[in-house]
Amino acid sequence: MRKFTLFLLAAFFVYASILTLEKSDRAISENQYKDPVVFVHGFKGSAHSFETMIARFEERGWGSKALTVNVTRKGRLLVHEEKILPDKPALIQVVFENNRASFKTTAQALASVMQVLKKEYGIDQVNVVGHSMGGIVSVKFLQELYDPALHPSVSRFVALGSPFNGIANVHWFTLNKGPAVYDLMPGSPALAQIKLNHGRFPPETNVLNIAATGDKVTTLESALSLKAIVPARQYRMDIIYDHTISHSGLHETAIVDKKIGAFFSYK
Repeated sequence: MRKFTLFLLAAFFVYASILTLEKSDRAISENQYKDPVVFVHGFKGSAHSFETMIARFEERGWGSKALTVNVTRKGRLLVHEEKILPDKPALIQVVFENNRASFKTTAQALASVMQVLKKEYGIDQVNVVGHSMGGIVSVKFLQELYDPALHPSVSRFVALGSPFNGIANVHWFTLNKGPAVYDLMPGSPALAQIKLNHGRFPPETNVLNIAATGDKVTTLESALSLKAIVPARQYRMDIIYDHTISHSGLHETAIVDKKIGAFFSYK
């Protein structure tokens, strides 16, 4: 009787394992996310930061919103799945609840998101759009945390008004608080570390760096300092000479949309 019971238990575990594997394989095969684009907001950003850009991309036929990945303060990932359109690029929005965290903490959270995209959704390659600090933490992720065994490779990366030399606007620091504020100070150890890691940027990632003369938070000099971090053959910049486009306005204008669309080879 005891042997028969053990046999039944063993058979059950084998059957359960087969079911688990079949479910995992099916989940990946049925969720073919085409040309995914990951949107990473900046300091104090929220779901609204890239909401309108994603909507405009959808209107242009440049993709459909596929996933929203919310990262809680405790690091838990909550994924909301949308109905995907197989023939359209998958637009993926990342939202950090702790939106004033340090570069290190936010980059680690982004690495966790990327790991889920690869493991749970079978995504092997992505494009990334990062606004302000979102661009900085994306670079930090690529330099220090990216592991091809765990994360999708980043084919194209767009930085929008990202202050790689820090924020020179003294008034900005009187209005904001949080660990990231110290990292965003000119000459901070966090920014210095990113510059020291310039030789660790992935060779497969091409970069478009967009800056605007109307940006009162990130100066042109600070934004364009990304050039010293990315190998020359992988780097290109685009300056928008329009004083009506503010720092946050970079993700609210069709001018920027078109530049990203051209870089991503959208029609």
